[in-house]
Amino acid sequence: MASGAHRYPAPITAAMVLPAYVPVFTWNGGVFGDETVSETNVVVDDRGVGDYTPRNLTEFKTWHKAGDPDYVSVIDVGVPRGWIEPNEPYGAPPASPAGDPTISSLAPNTGVSGGAPTWVVITGTNFTNWSQVETGGVLTPYFRYRSPTRMEMLQDPRSTPGIVVVKVVDHGVKSAGSNFTFT
Repeated sequence: MASGAHRYPAPITAAMVLPAYVPVFTWNGGVFGDETVSETNVVVDDRGVGDYTPRNLTEFKTWHKAGDPDYVSVIDVGVPRGWIEPNEPYGAPPASPAGDPTISSLAPNTGVSGGAPTWVVITGTNFTNWSQVETGGVLTPYFRYRSPTRMEMLQDPRSTPGIVVVKVVDHGVKSAGSNFTFT
């Protein structure tokens, strides 16, 4: 072979390529977090074949695993389902209104507008590890759960005097508001 000459493979032609079939499936699911009973719409692939798969976890167990003594159903406990949060102990759902969070006092309940942020002790009932604090209509990241009757939050000062409403939110349920006044 002469110096500088290279051998390259022959280019690929259309006759050398076989078409590949890649199936495409379309469907939409049921309610997020409740795959055991939620229904999905009919599954259809691009060839028009439809409804050949279970629509929820309960159907899956019935269709594919009935009678199999080695089958064990497993549910991912880290996925939110209904009112319970990940890693929360199992128990009855919160009873509303008896289980709703309530605020009985804020200490202190006043602050100086334009001053330094202030830690406020929220006293009330039915607080949990999953309770959050809303101040001025916005969930604040600056709060601490202390007990079922006590939480703390960092109240950021306003630039003008006025009232800011503080609420505790637990499992989507808000307490009645309690006023924090900036002077």
